[in-house]
Amino acid sequence: MKTLLALLLVIATCVPQPGGAAELVLTDYQRHDGAITTYFNGDSSDPYFAAKALLAAQDAGMTTRTAATSWIAWLLPRQHADGRFDRYCMKDQRFISCQEADADDALMAVWMELLVRSAPPKGMRSAWQASFDKASRYLDTLRDPSSGIYLISAKLQVALLMDNVEVSSAFKAASDYHRRQGDAVGAAGWMRKAEQLDKDILRAFWRPNKGYLVSTQPRSQSEFYPDAVAQIFPILADIRPDSRPHATAYYLWMKENRMTWLQMSEADFPWGLVALVADKMGDKDAIACWRMRSIQFRHGKHWNVLEEALYLAFEARLTPEQALAPPPAGIRCR
Repeated sequence: MKTLLALLLVIATCVPQPGGAAELVLTDYQRHDGAITTYFNGDSSDPYFAAKALLAAQDAGMTTRTAATSWIAWLLPRQHADGRFDRYCMKDQRFISCQEADADDALMAVWMELLVRSAPPKGMRSAWQASFDKASRYLDTLRDPSSGIYLISAKLQVALLMDNVEVSSAFKAASDYHRRQGDAVGAAGWMRKAEQLDKDILRAFWRPNKGYLVSTQPRSQSEFYPDAVAQIFPILADIRPDSRPHATAYYLWMKENRMTWLQMSEADFPWGLVALVADKMGDKDAIACWRMRSIQFRHGKHWNVLEEALYLAFEARLTPEQALAPPPAGIRCR
C-alpha cells in the first residue's frame, strides 16, 4: 500500500502542461526559497547537482520553468565576482557557503547551459546574461592552451573527460540559444568553440580500440564510475570518436555492463546518467528496469536530486496502471 501511495503521489506531482510535458516538482528537494538540496530533505546544496538535475529533467521531456527559475533566482546572488560558486550547508536555518565547488569547469558548464536553456523566448534577462558572461570568462581561464581541454579548477590542474563533455554541451546549448534569438553570428561562434573542443577531447582522451581515458591523470584501477560510465557519456553531447553510429557503441556497452549497472542501486548510486543515455537511445526496456529496480532505494543515502529528477521524468510518461505494472515479460532486469 505504501508503494502504491508513493507512486500515485509521484504522478500527481508531475503536473501536466498544456503542451503535453509535465512540470517538474522536486518535492522535499526544492525549498520554498528556491534552494535545491542534494539529498532528500537535505541540509546541503551542491549547485552542480541541482543544475544537472534540472537539465536532465529537460532532456527527459519535462518542463522545468518554475523549478529552474526559482533555483536560478536563489543562486544568482551567491555567485562570486569571478564567476565561481561554492557548495552550501545549512546553519541556523539558512544556507551558508561551506565548501569550494568540487569541479569548477563542470559547474560553470552546467550553469551556463541551464541559463540559456531556461531563458524565456525573448532572451535572458540582464542578470542572467551577466551571470552567464562571468561564468564563461572564468571557464576560459581553465582552458589548457596546449591541449585545448578544460582543467578541473585553478588548483586542480587535471582534465576529466566527463567535465569536458559537459563544457561541449554548454557551448552547443549557447549556440542553439543564439540561433533562437536570430543571432547567426553568435550561434556560429559558439558552435565553432564546441566543434574545436570535440576534436580536442578526442585527441586527449580517445584511444582507438580501447575506449576513452577518463582523466589526464593516470589511474591505477578501473571502476564502474567513472571508467565504465564515461565510455557512453559523450553520446549525450553527440561526440562521436569514429564512424560508428552511437547506437553501436551503446549496444556494445549495454551488452557488457547492463547487469552491473542495474545492480548498482543495491550498493552504490543508481547512476541515472546511464538511464539518461538509454533514454536518448530510445531504450525503453532499460528505462523500465532502472525505474523498477530503483524505487526501493528512492530517497535513501545513495539517491540524490539528479536520480530524483530522472525518476520523476520517467514516471511522468506513465499512467498510474503502467507505473505499478512490472516490466513486460522477456525484459531482463536481473
